Amino acid sequence: MTSMFAFPDMFAPHIKDSNLKQPEDFENYDPEQFPHFHVFIICHLCQPIDIQALEDNVNIIAAIPENEIKKVTFEQLIEKGIVYGTGI
Repeated sequence: MTSMFAFPDMFAPHIKDSNLKQPEDFENYDPEQFPHFHVFIICHLCQPIDIQALEDNVNIIAAIPENEIKKVTFEQLIEKGIVYGTGI
């Protein structure tokens, strides 16, 4: 099923059981304290995506080492296996 999330809080039920460190407030958080979450939100907010791909992507992003997450490129995320959009 393809969905689109317009607000960060809409992701909560789909990422709550993931390995991603998440802020309590998805709308107001410090990207420096939650860099993995920030990358996840930037990649997925307002983009059509399959729910299963979203749930897989969150753990792929969570597994990126701390010393790499702040400089990871979109192309590197794709190489790591994230699905962007509907994957078409």
